[in-house]
Amino acid sequence: MIEKNEKKKILKKDKKKKITIKKIEKKISLLIKEKKNIRLRHYANIENIIKKNASEIKFIKTNMFENFLNSIFSIINKIDLLTINLKNMSSTQKSLFEGIKLTKNIFEKNLKNWKIKKINKINIPFNEKIHKIKKNEKKNSISKNKKIKNIIKPGYILKNKVIKKAIVLL
Repeated sequence: MIEKNEKKKILKKDKKKKITIKKIEKKISLLIKEKKNIRLRHYANIENIIKKNASEIKFIKTNMFENFLNSIFSIINKIDLLTINLKNMSSTQKSLFEGIKLTKNIFEKNLKNWKIKKINKINIPFNEKIHKIKKNEKKNSISKNKKIKNIIKPGYILKNKVIKKAIVLL
């Protein structure tokens, strides 16, 4: 009888131990799943940060390049004006004129290499996407058939995106 009682006690203890072991195993598996989820969330956060940084870098590069181009465009426009104004000069200034003309050609060659198109055609219909009317001219005078008579400042297009609109007279 004592043996039966002891066996029962031992069996009860074994059952309790098995239940405790199962509870511990369940906790361990939950902790492992939680650890895996935390790791996956961290990987997802890292991926999101990488994508966000890549898009920000692209945006910054584009804006910086456009700002750089705008500063270059003003230089090119001034060189254009110089070449127009210096055509009737003395022979001593010819070498200066040739140097300015050479600089202008280098700029224009680089613009072609960068696939930048100059908006400077006249006698074409006005297009508000690429043209801007000079301030003192009336906007009411714009009609679909109006043609560009004169370019005040040329505009520029980079990869089908207008960087700077051409300022025109109708």
